[in-house]
Amino acid sequence: MKIKLLVLSSILTGLLVSGPLSAHHNFRSEFDINMPVIVTGTVTRLSLTNPHARLYIDAVDENGEVIHWDFELAAASALLRRGWKRDTLLEGDTVIVHAARARNAPYVGNVEYVTTVNEDGSEGFTYGSPRE
Repeated sequence: MKIKLLVLSSILTGLLVSGPLSAHHNFRSEFDINMPVIVTGTVTRLSLTNPHARLYIDAVDENGEVIHWDFELAAASALLRRGWKRDTLLEGDTVIVHAARARNAPYVGNVEYVTTVNEDGSEGFTYGSPRE
């Protein structure tokens, strides 16, 4: 009886542990570092969540159309360790985002770094986002 209980608990533990491990995606399967994108736009939302924070910006394309970009950042805890704060980027801020484009979604990317743009058009602070 003890052996059956030990085997059953080992199987259950293995199943519980393997779920979170397989849930995290491989960066290169979702994003292509050979397809860099630089987008200048206005912050609509910064969501400091785990497993990945998200930065949403609106950018105007060459035809004058507003494009809604969705950028993945590192985990909130990693960003906070690098000096990010909940008010680092506020709605309405103008930013320049350097990212790797997603392989299967046209307006999705993984951020390498974000630079703020001052009111006079000069570049402000640059915030990095470590790739995991």
